[in-house]
Amino acid sequence: MILSRHLVSVTIVVFCSVLSAAVPVKEPKLQMQKWSGDINVPDPVAVTTDHKGRAYVTQTTRRKVADLDIREHTQWIPIDVGLDDIEKKKAFYHDVLAPGKMLRPEGGLKDHNKDGSIDWRDLTVHTERIYRLEDTDGDGVADKKTVFAEGFNTEVTGIAAGILWHDGWVYCTIAPDLWRLRDNDDDGVADEREAIVHGFGHHIAYAGHDMHGLCVGPDGRIYWTIGDKGVNVLNKEGVRIKQPHQGCVLRCEPDGTGFEIYAHGLRNVQEVAFDEYGNLFGVDNDSDRPGEKERIVYITEQSDSGWRCGYQYMKGFCPWMDEGLWKPRYIGQAEYITPPLANYNDGPAGFAYNPGTALSKSLRRMFYCNQFPKGKMNAFQLMPNGASFNLGEDQIIASGVMGIGMCWPPNGKLMTVDWMGGYPMDDKGAIWTLDDTMGTGSPEGKETQRILEKGFTKNYTSDLMDMLGHDDKRVRSEAQFELAKRGEFEALKNVAINVSRPQLARIHAIWGLGQGMRAGKIEDGTFLDVIIKDKDAEVRCQTAKVIGDAKAPGNYALKLIPLLKDTNIRVQFFTAIALGKVKVEAATPSLIVLAKQIGDKDAYLRHAIVTGLAGCASSESLIKQAMNESRSVRLACVLALRRRMDVGIINYLHDKDDGVASEAARGIHDDESIAEALPALADILSDPRA
Repeated sequence: MILSRHLVSVTIVVFCSVLSAAVPVKEPKLQMQKWSGDINVPDPVAVTTDHKGRAYVTQTTRRKVADLDIREHTQWIPIDVGLDDIEKKKAFYHDVLAPGKMLRPEGGLKDHNKDGSIDWRDLTVHTERIYRLEDTDGDGVADKKTVFAEGFNTEVTGIAAGILWHDGWVYCTIAPDLWRLRDNDDDGVADEREAIVHGFGHHIAYAGHDMHGLCVGPDGRIYWTIGDKGVNVLNKEGVRIKQPHQGCVLRCEPDGTGFEIYAHGLRNVQEVAFDEYGNLFGVDNDSDRPGEKERIVYITEQSDSGWRCGYQYMKGFCPWMDEGLWKPRYIGQAEYITPPLANYNDGPAGFAYNPGTALSKSLRRMFYCNQFPKGKMNAFQLMPNGASFNLGEDQIIASGVMGIGMCWPPNGKLMTVDWMGGYPMDDKGAIWTLDDTMGTGSPEGKETQRILEKGFTKNYTSDLMDMLGHDDKRVRSEAQFELAKRGEFEALKNVAINVSRPQLARIHAIWGLGQGMRAGKIEDGTFLDVIIKDKDAEVRCQTAKVIGDAKAPGNYALKLIPLLKDTNIRVQFFTAIALGKVKVEAATPSLIVLAKQIGDKDAYLRHAIVTGLAGCASSESLIKQAMNESRSVRLACVLALRRRMDVGIINYLHDKDDGVASEAARGIHDDESIAEALPALADILSDPRA
């Protein structure tokens, strides 16, 4: 079975501790090295490396000092929760922090510019910085540091909480912007900088609920996260895209075009990571309420995890707590959300997935998560369960360093930045690498390092095609991106349809073809006729996914409909989402049938069906299903109407099933509300049938 390839046993590993009797002595211990050596890396938040092993790390000077924390200014909460764009936040600061209004320091806000007044201008003094560190003599310790970039210090600038090197550019998330920078003369200082997406972080909210988590997706797009400070973006295509009161996962093309919200309803996922099959995961922070726990989240397209920024300040009834939205799925839970896979440890910060040849073989196909500020690192596995996953083995593999951001240098070690001393900023910090004795110097690790350091621009097409099947995801992805950049789509087609090629090579070829389809560069899509019926279920999954992203899917979208009857639940999942994205109305009857079949078996497949119906079905067809005998069908339709903010949802307010009726009520009331439906909701209060 294809999904069984995700399964992997976890070896119990201990760092700097006595091995228990249950742990075989032969298993490796992680070794820690202070890679930054004698160089101080002040208050670091995130780190990335290029293919030469040079590290780019962000420093925050603005946290709570200029990027304020609402907990230190609680009188502003009633206004802050209503802010919904950056210009309103700026205007608010210019009002409440006009010269002469604030008479004494408050929290971290002081007279930073020493002009005798505590006002909004004091928010422009401190700047975020990006440093580049490198090991010039090859002894395994950095010996050179340059200021790669600074000057991020408007009154509404957040902190530099995420960073990514990709294809010669350094991407950095500093709200309200996603920046990309480039060093053209290789002197360690950026020569170009461009804000490629703007409109993030209009809430003051909690310190640390920033933009972070930058990574490259399997589709070649840039992905990142934002805490519950809000999103309100006018993208480069002139479309307004917003979720003003939620944390989100975001994505765009490398040049900033095609910006969209990938998932929402999150609170503060620091970093996210893709596994080898393109599944996206993270660990979300809790809201510090008694009994509540952090959550491992499977982040799927258009999913809603249930959090809203206003929940943070609610007294008395709070849906997040009283409706158990933070808990893994249980009977009676609100059904518009995709629930977490499991509850987890406090303070999740850095998060990464082993790319394939890093560390030792026993530590591969695993996720790594830093607990901040406890200074512990966990390694765990996720195992397929229906359309989603379950938490498998989970062990602490390192301790003693307050790691935050993480990345994978070319040498196969795990790199993390160390805050050194807890939350207060003290201008101290370091970069560490972690490795294990059984993985150090492995032949496959050395080969990966050699390939990455050499680069991909000078390779022959045939060599790149071979690399699509490499053991390391970084090599496979870079080969895919280079082939797509060159327009070598015939070569990618040949790999995709060739059943004798390794499974992951074929999947990366499909993703590369998806890049071409998304850019409108592939006119002949007949290759889809072959792979859409492939015997490998994962190939069918990924084919459905790229059709859903295609710029002009044409008749190929219609070919997806039979996959709703596929025997593999993942194929059904990705197919339903893809159909909703390309809006194939003819898929509506099949989606209704699938909704009836699943019952309450799988919340994630239901999410996919709802996504499909929200995109494919007419309002009339969704309203008509209010008479359907199947609760599952009625539930899917009411949730689809909620997605569309369709007044037709009122037809489900008197549903014979309390759960369905409750979802109709939530759909009308929640978020910005469906204004036209509010009177019908209010009438229920005086209806004896309610």
